[in-house]
Amino acid sequence: MKMKKIQSVFIILLTVFHLSAQMNQGKYVPFHFSFMPPLSSNGINASQYTNGASFSILAGMSANERNFTFASISNVIANEARGLQFAGISNYIGKQGQGVAFAGITNITKGTYKGVQLAGITNYSAGESRGIAFAGLNNAINGNFKGVQFAGLLNTSKDITGLQFAGLLNIAGKVRGVQFAGLLNIAEESDCPIGLVNIVKRGEMGIALTYDILGNGIVSFRSGGKYTYGIIGFGYNHKLSGNNKTVAETGYGVYIPCYSWFQINNEFKVTSTATSDKPFLNASYSLLPSFKIKKHYNIFGGASLNYSTTTEMDNQTLFPQNNLWKKQTDNRLRQLFIGYLVGIQYIF
Repeated sequence: MKMKKIQSVFIILLTVFHLSAQMNQGKYVPFHFSFMPPLSSNGINASQYTNGASFSILAGMSANERNFTFASISNVIANEARGLQFAGISNYIGKQGQGVAFAGITNITKGTYKGVQLAGITNYSAGESRGIAFAGLNNAINGNFKGVQFAGLLNTSKDITGLQFAGLLNIAGKVRGVQFAGLLNIAEESDCPIGLVNIVKRGEMGIALTYDILGNGIVSFRSGGKYTYGIIGFGYNHKLSGNNKTVAETGYGVYIPCYSWFQINNEFKVTSTATSDKPFLNASYSLLPSFKIKKHYNIFGGASLNYSTTTEMDNQTLFPQNNLWKKQTDNRLRQLFIGYLVGIQYIF
């Protein structure tokens, strides 16, 4: 009996709302209630109505939304959405949106969006977007973007003004701002990419051979833009004990341009044995004046501040005798010291 009464009340409410909507010649209603299309207060013509606010138990459909839209599964808005759109799974906006779009899985905008887009997996905009796009997996913006893109895995857009931050990869056209990726940035033009590998069409890429005070001889791939670059390399240390003398290196660099033939490189790197149960590790900052020779060559060298640590006592011969600080126990050696690094680079 209770269930029948609830159903009767629900039907009566839908009928009242639907009759109210039909009486409104402008097809605007201040409030829209829906179970799922076509069971809604706007009836089978729900997709033709502009709503001040909408509440859908499962899913809702409308032409435009002005203030607030909620659905436990999905909101489908044919044209324009303003204000807050909240959906358990997805928000779909057929033209443009403005405000905040929050979805458990995906926000899809077929036109432009201005505001904040938050999605558990992906945000997609076919047109220009501004504001903040935050996604657990990826942001895919087919147009230009102004603001901040943050994705757990991947960001893509055309030209961007602002910040791209991705756990793995950023892809963009012309970047006016900063790209930060855990591994790779790809752009046509980007002055400040921060990633281990940066493929910038109007940037700089090269192969460098370096040697430092610890005996690390490393071949590295260096890539970046006008002001920042990434470093990833492998090499050999002739001073290491045992049979494994292979080392790996990762880091970031910052250029200080001075003249067309001279710049100062600032490098922050970590170097360690590639495979070992008792690894040797060195973290360093290097200040390196760099001279360009013709078009394709750089020579550089300078001082470095190093922090080294090892649990293999036979490796203590790597450490210089002069140091700023040193601490040694039976199973670990740590030392802070001033060193040097020299290198030559071939620029593609």
